Amino acid sequence: MNRAARLRREQVTSGIVNFVLSGAFFFGVFGFGKSSLHFAAPDNFALDFLPQSAAIASMSSLVPLLVVSGRTSPEKRGERTGPRTGAATGPGTTAFIVRTVLSVVVAGIVGAGLAAAFCFLGPGREIGWSLALAVKLVYGTVPGVSGTTFALNRLFAHHGRETA
Repeated sequence: MNRAARLRREQVTSGIVNFVLSGAFFFGVFGFGKSSLHFAAPDNFALDFLPQSAAIASMSSLVPLLVVSGRTSPEKRGERTGPRTGAATGPGTTAFIVRTVLSVVVAGIVGAGLAAAFCFLGPGREIGWSLALAVKLVYGTVPGVSGTTFALNRLFAHHGRETA
């Protein structure tokens, strides 16, 4: 499978998973069918972007990195590995994955801060339940796909080349 096809597959998977999980957590946190949700207390809709962003950012980058790096590892390509070959294995790979995931998490938290600020500084003090659900579903899907895209593009560049 080529790089573009692998990236598209992981983007679709990430989008679907983050859409479903965002909906499930929305129902778990805010319940079903309320007429509206307050941005601040008692519902804290605006603050809910922070844990949502942290979870989405970490998982949308970590899981695809681990899955795809296992499939594209030098061992799978029949190459020698180890510290003298410069191959992407061992502590260097771990550090690369940690740096990539942290980059996506920082971006996610910045996005959450902007979303919360928009809620708090906007003209309203509450949002309709259905609109809130739609916002959370879109907010869960878009950063999830973006985090996966960023992480895998970095991985492909790190590996230099990629074959199935």
